[in-house]
Amino acid sequence: MTTSLERIQILTDLLQKHNIKNVIFSPGSRNAPIVIAIRNNKFFNTKVIVDERSAGFIAMGMAQQLQEPVIICSTSGSSTLNYAPAICEAFYQKIPLIVLTADRPPEWIDQGEGQSIKQNAIYNNYIAGSFQFPVDENPDTLWQSGRITNEAINLCTQSKSPVHINLPFREPLYETVMSSTKRNKIELTKLDKSLKNEELDLLSNQWNSFSKKLIICGLNHKNEKLNSLLNELSNDEQTVILTESTSNLLGENFIQCIDRTLERINGNPDFNPELIISLGGAIISKKIKTLFRRFNPKQHWHVNDEETVMDVFTSLTRIIPIKEDIFFKNFISKINLSPKGTYKSIWLKEFNTSEKNHLAFFKNAPWSDLKAHELIHKSIPTNVNIHLGNSTSVRYVQLFNNSKKLTFNGNRGVSGIDGSTSTALGAALVNKNDTILITGDLSFVYDSNALWNNYVPKNLKIIVLNNNGGGIFKIIPGASTTQFSQENFVTNNTANLKAIAKAHNVNYLHASSIEETKEQLNKLFKSSSLTILEINTKTAKNSEVLSSYFKEIKS
Repeated sequence: MTTSLERIQILTDLLQKHNIKNVIFSPGSRNAPIVIAIRNNKFFNTKVIVDERSAGFIAMGMAQQLQEPVIICSTSGSSTLNYAPAICEAFYQKIPLIVLTADRPPEWIDQGEGQSIKQNAIYNNYIAGSFQFPVDENPDTLWQSGRITNEAINLCTQSKSPVHINLPFREPLYETVMSSTKRNKIELTKLDKSLKNEELDLLSNQWNSFSKKLIICGLNHKNEKLNSLLNELSNDEQTVILTESTSNLLGENFIQCIDRTLERINGNPDFNPELIISLGGAIISKKIKTLFRRFNPKQHWHVNDEETVMDVFTSLTRIIPIKEDIFFKNFISKINLSPKGTYKSIWLKEFNTSEKNHLAFFKNAPWSDLKAHELIHKSIPTNVNIHLGNSTSVRYVQLFNNSKKLTFNGNRGVSGIDGSTSTALGAALVNKNDTILITGDLSFVYDSNALWNNYVPKNLKIIVLNNNGGGIFKIIPGASTTQFSQENFVTNNTANLKAIAKAHNVNYLHASSIEETKEQLNKLFKSSSLTILEINTKTAKNSEVLSSYFKEIKS
């Protein structure tokens, strides 16, 4: 007969064989067998985070940087539900997590037993695969446990998405003794997809038939090969390349600031492409999505090696499911890079004019969220990892042309305000460079439990733009004019950020003017420990300043 001890030993043995070593636990009782087995093995790097919601995002931040699976492990019951926001974000951002949830045996589910809920397949809509360990003892249990573990790990690695293993345990829970039970590792052979010559010929002929081509790059990890190939492609006078900060791509002929460039174009049909090629994940700019949904291109190709593809412009005509750098390496060798044409030049002209007007505006820009972001942009050091909070923070950053060696990340899978601080903290735990979180007051307060642990990294710096909560709803159409705006949308923030910092024994700085912000940013970037800088813009007319900015851009 087999025991739960042997099944857990198989789990830990295979995790080690697959070289998955980073584990985030949250305290509990039902997961004691997993805790004891993993913590008795010096191979694993373990941390304990009390708040499961924060733990999930911290693990996601680590996996985002490492680009390899990280384990999160909880006790049973409602604690498992607190993982859901991070799992959902990781699913839509294609970040690998292995979720281990301890459970009560099936006979006690729905029978009034404490912390027992229906856990099997609990995350089913936002997971690459759900698995349940056997609880009954039979001759095939050990083989089944090994097969499930191998299958889950390989699926997580291949799909770059979360997987869930639910593990029911009968008592006793704390009498785990290490055993030598082992199973074979099932290797996953990795393949790089490629296009056949006839397919490349078809695509290159279609490309060459168009004189107005636009490449738009969404959320992506840094990729030097792709960056070099797109720079080569940007020499084509008939091709425009649009990027965002979270694309992590730089080029002299790339247009980084989409929203302010579109402000000048103002729907002029001369700028509409015949062919769009989209890359990567989520696109931040709502203006570009609205424009191309209204004026569909003749063709829209999406290049990405993931299985799921979003028809973001409602015009998708072709899916090319291979890695972007592999595609463009083969594609560029087949196509004509045209030395003639005006399509690129008319886009670059408006982008460059927007840059000129952008710089002119900031010579006399009043104190505001926008001005604070300009000061941050000018003073931020090179070779840092920037994590962008959602709502206004991630949008303001898109207005600034980046020429520094920076890496941008953010929770842009679902784009919720929850978990930004935890994700940035997780990133800082495994990235030796400084991680700088730029976030809003509501998002920071909502996730302040990110600081409630024993692993707060010294290389994390947090900038909180405090505009008294929900500033995005003072900008977007409709929300600012409804009678329920202040209570239900803007949601004024009354939390004391200094007190939060003090409660967690974290350094705190404060600024509420241009000169103070310059001074405190200098202190922040020189600090050798985790520091929070609160930039207070509560009294500023942020929406009016932003409106004036776009008028200047248009002029």
